[in-house]
Amino acid sequence: CWAEFFLPGYGWVPVDPADVRKMMLTENLQPEDARTKEYREYFWGAWDSYRVKLATGRDLILNPRQAGAPLNTFGYPYGEVGGKPLDWLDPKTFKYTFTYRRQINE
Repeated sequence: CWAEFFLPGYGWVPVDPADVRKMMLTENLQPEDARTKEYREYFWGAWDSYRVKLATGRDLILNPRQAGAPLNTFGYPYGEVGGKPLDWLDPKTFKYTFTYRRQINE
């Protein structure tokens, strides 16, 4: 999730402690490691450039409308088979890939 706080006289400041934790787990880092400190300093006041905003708010209705209930959030892909929602957190039954193409504006 993306977090921000308002600093009077400065404005909104982005922070993402979850990304620090993800990097610690990915790189097997301890809280006192130098790389952990670098990640803390980076993600305190910045978001990385690999973010895509898919939705805003809660109780989301997709288009075309999903057969399941409104989505609390849209942080993972959503899929249905036979009008029944799939468990997007189950890696055995829900697999997906992302494909992208870099667009260069000329």
